[in-house]
Amino acid sequence: MIQYIPYVLLFALVTAVLYTWGLWRSVRQKQDLANMLSAKGISKIKKALKKNGPLTKKELEPFVKGLTARQPFSREQIGVTEPEKFLDSILPYMVRQKMIREETQENKAVYQLNK
Repeated sequence: MIQYIPYVLLFALVTAVLYTWGLWRSVRQKQDLANMLSAKGISKIKKALKKNGPLTKKELEPFVKGLTARQPFSREQIGVTEPEKFLDSILPYMVRQKMIREETQENKAVYQLNK
């Protein structure tokens, strides 16, 4: 009987670790999904600017409309339903990180890739 105690303790330890990991992952899921969506949006914007040259915010909207992100082994997903608001949050970040630059052409804000 005493020989089974280490196995029971090991089982309890593994169960506690798995439970803690699952709880931690579910708490962080919304932030992780938002980060994944932002990364996908940044990639799409960079590709669009590389292919089409300088574009306005209005011209960038179709590139991010309907964009979705989800984690593996999870049903939860997040998507862009309002491209204008999504771009309002992501374009200033990209400008601050010097990925793109904002210029004014014909009284319109135009975005283009930094070289």
